[in-house]
Amino acid sequence: MEFRVIGLNINSTPPPKVNESNAQALGVSKEFLENEFKDSIKKINRNLSLQIQDLLNIYGRYGWEHYYQGQIGNLITLYFRRDKNLNQSEVDIKLSPEENAILQSLDRDQMP
Repeated sequence: MEFRVIGLNINSTPPPKVNESNAQALGVSKEFLENEFKDSIKKINRNLSLQIQDLLNIYGRYGWEHYYQGQIGNLITLYFRRDKNLNQSEVDIKLSPEENAILQSLDRDQMP
């Protein structure tokens, strides 16, 4: 068996906002960024339960089984395990940009 433990901070944080200076730094308009990425921003800013649901589904597609959760202060810990001998060719690892955004704050050693 191998294991992963993921910590999720449950402190509320304001949703990301697109401002004019960010858009100018990228050489596009604020309206372009808001229109181009509106669905992705909505998915990233969904409620905590849906974000955890997405995370569990992503790990499940990589063959990880969620078997326990705990809480330390404002940190929810999710515990996963899987067989070390899992045939990687059977694992579905194609992620959408939104799913990649969910994983971007994890440490490299916590990735599925």
